[in-house]
Amino acid sequence: MERIMVAIDGSPDANRALDAAAKLAESTGAELLILNIGGEISSAEMRRLASADGDLSKRLKQIADDILKQGGKRAKRHGVETIRLQCEWGDPAETIIATAKHEKADVIVVGRRGRGRLSALLLGSVSQKVASLAPCMVMVVP
Repeated sequence: MERIMVAIDGSPDANRALDAAAKLAESTGAELLILNIGGEISSAEMRRLASADGDLSKRLKQIADDILKQGGKRAKRHGVETIRLQCEWGDPAETIIATAKHEKADVIVVGRRGRGRLSALLLGSVSQKVASLAPCMVMVVP
């Protein structure tokens, strides 16, 4: 196993997925690619950000970067030696799958649920879509 990819959004489920991916990467010596899909925030957060002063796109990028930095620190605590942080934009499931193909991930690790609980009920969960369509193994962490 050379590359493990984990998708995080800052939620508790994503943090558990990150912990599992980091333990797997540490035990196999694999690179850990931590992916965040920028802009994946609740409508309430979006309204609050839109009403605040400043550039919304810069703020969304800052949120994504903060989530990635925290993820990198968390993975280092597990002893992972090679960590890459990456932010992408778009539909979460499609972007995770496309990134896994492009990066030649051996396994994708995702949490069972992320932040968007209502949208998951209406559109189907990201983890379910990834597990169904991924080009590699998928570990869904409860």
